[in-house]
Amino acid sequence: MLDKVAAAGDWGRSMPDGHAQGVAVHEEYGSCVACLVEIDTTDRKNPRVTKVVMAADVGTAVNPRGLEAQLMGTAVDGISTVLQAGLHIDRGAVRESSYADFHYARQRHAPLRFEAHIMPSGGEPGGAGELGVPAAAGAVANAYARATGSKPRRFPLDF
Repeated sequence: MLDKVAAAGDWGRSMPDGHAQGVAVHEEYGSCVACLVEIDTTDRKNPRVTKVVMAADVGTAVNPRGLEAQLMGTAVDGISTVLQAGLHIDRGAVRESSYADFHYARQRHAPLRFEAHIMPSGGEPGGAGELGVPAAAGAVANAYARATGSKPRRFPLDF
């Protein structure tokens, strides 16, 4: 998986200041996924993931198009987890009282480019549910660290 996203995402190419790539891998449910992201942090208060490349081996993919959509959703979940979503506690009470107050990624935060590579496999079908979230979140955090020189330790990042 890692080799596939590295090749498809042109891993290691030169990027302008404030831009970087990050990559991560996750295995679960008898499946494996890798994610490569590119991030633009030139506006430090509004970093933007501009590209996501994911590769997944879930054994026999029963619904490949559905799996691609699932991976896209998990990429947005990972972006949300690292860059903006989270609960805030004030004097023991949660500040967010509804979904409208929860800063989850919206369409405008989605990556400009997304690629999903479903790896051919003759194995038993594995799981895909939330498979891509940890890899996407790790890739975003790694890209942010490379772009800014600051390694995040808590999420969501506090801008």
